Amino acid sequence: MLSTGGTAIFDEEMISEFYERELITEVVGELKAGKEAQVFVCRANPQTGYGLLAAKVYRERSQRAFRSEADYLEGRSSLRRGRSRGASVTRAIDRRSRVGKELLSATWVRREYEVLVRLHRAGVPVPAPLACAEHAVLMQYLGDEEASAPRLVSAALDQQEAGRYRAVLLAAVAEMLREGLIHGDLSPYNVLMFRGGPWIIDLPQCVDAAVHPDGLRLLRRDVTNLTRHFAHYGLPDDGDAVSERLWDAYMRADL
Repeated sequence: MLSTGGTAIFDEEMISEFYERELITEVVGELKAGKEAQVFVCRANPQTGYGLLAAKVYRERSQRAFRSEADYLEGRSSLRRGRSRGASVTRAIDRRSRVGKELLSATWVRREYEVLVRLHRAGVPVPAPLACAEHAVLMQYLGDEEASAPRLVSAALDQQEAGRYRAVLLAAVAEMLREGLIHGDLSPYNVLMFRGGPWIIDLPQCVDAAVHPDGLRLLRRDVTNLTRHFAHYGLPDDGDAVSERLWDAYMRADL
């Protein structure tokens, strides 16, 4: 069952906008608590077409817990130097002042929402985004009343299933790259198994392939994490070759 107590402590004002827009009616329980965010399962307003939704609430001015924040900020012009951001805002983010941390937190939230919108429209298997607030993203919930969908890392697959899911995920990585995006932290831990297939989650650190100076390395890491996992099922551990082919096709605009 989903947790309805214990660590599920947060300022409900952070998702008040979702109530006001009549997208949710109540918080059912906590799904996941991490260093940078908590995820809560919410009862959806029937008009949304969903029974349950997931609200990912970022901790206010939290210290980021991604593998290496510098990996994702470097080269992300849309994040650090967007048209609406002046030099003072950029300096505040760079210096990690109190204001800078607040701006950075809000930027990660908005980034995840925008990436979800873009990839969902492109047909990539990601949760459908519904709304974004200052500190939270409301999205499709992958699971049911009893539990969330299992992660790929813990799924029991036969070789045929593994081969099929590997192909789906590599195609998703290619489609993301076609959209000019690289997940940057993709692994079997942030792929959920839902409705007979894999779904990619946790996208705020997604980088722009066209401007990131180390895009190929991040792409190679994503692809290798996947191929190495599926190698346990007797499938090729060819992450380097696959990522090189994808990158070459991307650079030639031939994806």
